[in-house]
Amino acid sequence: MRNGSQRSRSYDLKRQIRRLNEIGIALSSKQNLNDLLEDIVREARHFTQADGGSLYIKEGDRLNFTVAQTESLQNHTVENKPFESFYLPLTENSIAGYVAITGELLNIPDVYELPKRTKYQFNKQYDVKNKYRSKSMLVVPMRDPSGSVIGVLQLINSLNGDGIVAFKDDYENLVLSLASQAAVAIQNVKLIEEIKGLFKSLVQYSAKAIDARSPHTAGHSGRVAKYAVRIANAINEENEGRLGNIYFTQTEIEELRIAGWLHDIGKIGVRESVLEKANKLSDDRVEIIRQRFETIKQGIVLQDLQDQLKGKINGAVNKISKIGLQSQLKEIDVAYRRILRLNIPNPFSETDAQFLKDLASKTYLDINGYEQAFITPSEYENLSISKGNLTAAEYKEIQAHVLHSFEILNKIPFTKDLKDIPKHAVAHHEYLDGSGYPHGLKGDEISLQARILCISDIYDALSSPDRPYKKATPIKEALFILKNEADRGKLDPDFVRIFIKRKLHAVRYDDDDDE
Repeated sequence: MRNGSQRSRSYDLKRQIRRLNEIGIALSSKQNLNDLLEDIVREARHFTQADGGSLYIKEGDRLNFTVAQTESLQNHTVENKPFESFYLPLTENSIAGYVAITGELLNIPDVYELPKRTKYQFNKQYDVKNKYRSKSMLVVPMRDPSGSVIGVLQLINSLNGDGIVAFKDDYENLVLSLASQAAVAIQNVKLIEEIKGLFKSLVQYSAKAIDARSPHTAGHSGRVAKYAVRIANAINEENEGRLGNIYFTQTEIEELRIAGWLHDIGKIGVRESVLEKANKLSDDRVEIIRQRFETIKQGIVLQDLQDQLKGKINGAVNKISKIGLQSQLKEIDVAYRRILRLNIPNPFSETDAQFLKDLASKTYLDINGYEQAFITPSEYENLSISKGNLTAAEYKEIQAHVLHSFEILNKIPFTKDLKDIPKHAVAHHEYLDGSGYPHGLKGDEISLQARILCISDIYDALSSPDRPYKKATPIKEALFILKNEADRGKLDPDFVRIFIKRKLHAVRYDDDDDE
């Protein structure tokens, strides 16, 4: 009989050890801290047939009471509210505090009959509030690999067929082993969360640093990320039609968010003079033209004085000469004022084009007697821009930022879950009809995430205030432009529709933090 009992006990121990290993493997796969903590308490309760369990995390001079489970109260708690974590002072007065400070395991048969000599006391508030009777308690420290106590696992009321009993001594080492495995799992999850937090901060600050090169684009990347995530979440909520068949996992949404933050990182390779270009010519280049025209005027006046000194004209003719002189000077002033007007990106007429062509063909003699053009080839090229304020070369430089982004992002060792960030980011200027850049992708060649980024980027570019080359487009007009682009086959019509219908554009410009 004794041998049979020993064999049964040995079998139970092996089964428990095997189960302990299975739990350890399961815990190591968890990545969400809250889920992990709940699982730790749940598994420990099942292991020891405990009705209740709690978990405390040590944080400085406080204990974070993070988990509370009581199976017998699960369906009929007094307030019927989910448990909310809170902090307790880290002192030896409480049972959990005593274990956290001393690292000593406590196996208490009845918490209402503690010896008077003990430093710790049982807090009856939970029992009174929930009409519960705590009795047996097993409280173990959770130690990390270095031996430091990082938390406390507390099990309440071990049950058998006869009711509440004291926790078996056999449970102590098993629960200590489970607590140690749990401590490692908690540390790993915390480390992963810290790494993710660090990575997120690096992503955001990198993007903000790029945006900050131009005060006019500050916050752009963050807003694009917000719009993109909002669109993806809204699509997930759709149950009918094409959108009902599209679902983005949380991992894919996180990948989309980061792609939104980093989509313009390649602008680090674009000259600030191009990024900040407000007009066709910068103020300093316009000033050079003004000074040149003043020099031309002075030359005309000087030539007129020299002609008079040589006696080439008489008094009567001199009067006519003065009229001609004033006319020439006025003509140059008029030309300069017209240059100022043409320098601002506005509708450009054939008359304007002919004026610039004629002006570029005019010459004057500089102070050294060399023939010079009224306006240089570069000035002529810039002033002749018929749409916008960028030359063809500058436009290509701006477009190249997506390739720069891809080159930068492709060198970052993203995890498997985030491997498509470069692919989505590089395609945020691609259109469904193939008219976008840099690769002229069409239709299904463009990922759903890139289509979302394209809509988000266009809307923010239209609606953002204080862009150097334009004023903010009113929201109603910006949304109309998006719809028109979708109707023309450039943007995904279903994504544009949900963006407008759900008013996903409602983001404050002073709120540039990530959602």
